[in-house]
Amino acid sequence: MQHSKKKKVAGILYLQNIQDNRWTKPPPMRILRSLNAAKHLIFVTTHWDLANPERGRQREAQIRNRLQWFLNAGARTKRFDITTDSPWKIVESLIT
Repeated sequence: MQHSKKKKVAGILYLQNIQDNRWTKPPPMRILRSLNAAKHLIFVTTHWDLANPERGRQREAQIRNRLQWFLNAGARTKRFDITTDSPWKIVESLIT
C-alpha cells in the first residue's frame, strides 16, 4: 500500500468469528440509512485457519443471508485469514 496524503481510510469493520454461533450485532439500519454509510461497512469473517472448510462456507452463507439488507445497501463481506496480505486488502478497500 502506498502512502499518500490525499487518501483517507473511511469505514467500519465488523468482525465475526466464522466458527462462532453467537452473532455480533450489526449497527442499527436506521443509522446507516440516514448516513448513507453502508457502502463504507465491511463485515469481516475471522478464524478461517481454525475452521472446517465446509462448515466455514455454510456459516459464511448464513452470515451473508442475515446481512442481506446491508449487502443490498452497499456493504461488503471479506475473509480475514492468516496471510500478511489479508488485512491490507481489507483496509485498502476502504481507502477513499
